Amino acid sequence: MIPGNVNIKEQDVRVLNIAGDTDIFVQGEPADHFYILLYGNVELLRGGHRVLHLGAGTVLGTETLLKPGRGYLYTARARGEVRVARHGYQEFLDQAVSGTLLLRRVLDTHIKEIENLWIRLESLLKEDQDYYFPGGIRSCSPGEWVIHEGDQDDAIYRIVSSEQGLEVVKEDKVLALLREPGDFFGEMAAILGEARTAGVRSVGESILEVYPGDRLNQMIADYPGMSSRIINNLARRLASTTKKLAGTPGDI
Repeated sequence: MIPGNVNIKEQDVRVLNIAGDTDIFVQGEPADHFYILLYGNVELLRGGHRVLHLGAGTVLGTETLLKPGRGYLYTARARGEVRVARHGYQEFLDQAVSGTLLLRRVLDTHIKEIENLWIRLESLLKEDQDYYFPGGIRSCSPGEWVIHEGDQDDAIYRIVSSEQGLEVVKEDKVLALLREPGDFFGEMAAILGEARTAGVRSVGESILEVYPGDRLNQMIADYPGMSSRIINNLARRLASTTKKLAGTPGDI
């Protein structure tokens, strides 16, 4: 299986140069190869949603290695030109497990763990998922505003991934850079019921979870871990503001 629109520049057909915005493989397609990303960047999509952004050294498509005929669990799409090494499932297994079942058992355990991760991820993307993921996924382009200063909306955001972070901007001045996956922002509008006191702009490509602010109390009640993360975020900001007011050198 050679993906469509693939430009093969190498004599060894197992090493492929793939043009940007080309699908290396597609969710649901019969899976018979896995790929090692040698150069460039790839985004993974599940049910049409962008969920991960990966770089060189990543292995793609191994989840169904020991389940012949099973479809790929996600779509892998090149972002800019990439180079991949393509390996057939059966050939790899024939070479890897000849004479012993140990490696096959290790691979089986590893693949089950990855498959379970994608199953859990799929549950987060369901529109009818209650409380923990009642909103949706938002993909932001470089320079795109997520929040505008003065807006009256109360949505809460959680960073899934961000290439260069998100700037917190107030009166055209950058106050901070948010970049840690799992961090929340925008919750103050939901907690206080007031207009946005600052804007947030994505520096590069970012993927965010979006939660409706009017369900904050119910989400916190059902998921204490979310409450802990939000409180920790607020505590860090309070400490940063205190240092700034005290004039501590090196603070933003």
